[in-house]
Amino acid sequence: MSVPRLPEPTRRAALWLATAAVGAGLAASLAKLFPWQRAARDGDRPMAEGPFDIRESEPTLSVTGLADDALRARGITRMALGDLPLPTGAVIATDPLVQPDRAPFTRRVEPGTHPVTLYLAQGRVALAELRFADTEPERWELALVPGQDVAALKAGEIFGYPVDAGLGCFMDPDARAAMDRREAQEQKRAGYSNYYDDVLADALKDSNLNWVMHRPLPDEPARVAVFSSGWGDGVYASYWGLGAGGRVLRLVTDFGVIENGDGRDPREVAVAAALAALTPEQRRDSARGYAALKSDDLTAFSALLDEGRIAPETPIEEAGGTFTFEAIRLDKPEALERLVRRGATLLMPPYLQIGDERKTYPAYARDLTPPRSPQLLSLIEAWERTGSTDTPSRGQTLP
Repeated sequence: MSVPRLPEPTRRAALWLATAAVGAGLAASLAKLFPWQRAARDGDRPMAEGPFDIRESEPTLSVTGLADDALRARGITRMALGDLPLPTGAVIATDPLVQPDRAPFTRRVEPGTHPVTLYLAQGRVALAELRFADTEPERWELALVPGQDVAALKAGEIFGYPVDAGLGCFMDPDARAAMDRREAQEQKRAGYSNYYDDVLADALKDSNLNWVMHRPLPDEPARVAVFSSGWGDGVYASYWGLGAGGRVLRLVTDFGVIENGDGRDPREVAVAAALAALTPEQRRDSARGYAALKSDDLTAFSALLDEGRIAPETPIEEAGGTFTFEAIRLDKPEALERLVRRGATLLMPPYLQIGDERKTYPAYARDLTPPRSPQLLSLIEAWERTGSTDTPSRGQTLP
């Protein structure tokens, strides 16, 4: 059954009220019953054969051990959120508005106060880390709650906590109890709506609703490390970083923003890889071709094509797209016609595709606003009747 998405903060309010009405039983049952499959931004992928393999996550988890300069080279920045008290040594990671009663992880840590660090990439919280020691982990382990067994997972599956309010957190059971007491106090106040709108939103406002070390009760030391959850709603796993003898060093929640240890946009990485495959002379020719394309110098543009110095799918450093892509974007039907004659294919290179709806150049052309010229769209229609999506064009450079 599909559920319509409500605007924020209305959706968060509705979720909080629904959770209060039915308790956390349903969410807890779902979390135990289903080994949640990792979501992929580029569409569903068939499940791989074989068991769960922690090594797939290690390149991303290991960035928590990099120096700031190395992080910046990968498009990642480190931000200290503050110290989190864990007086019982039990750690809860959850969406605090949707499943506040989620069980703590089965592993416990040394009671005390420990720093929380956020790792930001692409303008989002990519990782949230609780650090218990500065020693580098020797291995990583999926963090589990009672009733979960890694042996039940297949490749590409995870156990994680469900997010439907766009937030994650770390907290001790004592902090959860403090939230409950704050909620009980607020419910006595006339006009009270819900915990997010009446309590948490004000605490989050200084970070544009992205993070806060929340103190539910001013007179109590309990705190909750609250942070936005990467791309938003989904299911997100947490991992223990372990040292010698199984000593717990870190707890990291991965919000699926960083891929293979690189926080840059995958398209940015792919364009960089495509450009790196060009020789300095080819990069100069690409720049000359783009200048000719923008200025409608069809003589120079055609000469570069005919001499094989540029090709329909040659990447353009200044623009990030290919010549076919830019001819459509800039509405240059004469240049596109020459690119089609030189073997341009309908299928865009992967780094220019968006989901299943925009994998071809014609789909991209029809998606543009304002619409492209009738001349260009007519050329697109003729190209579709004879073009191919199977074979790269001559001289095509793919990352």
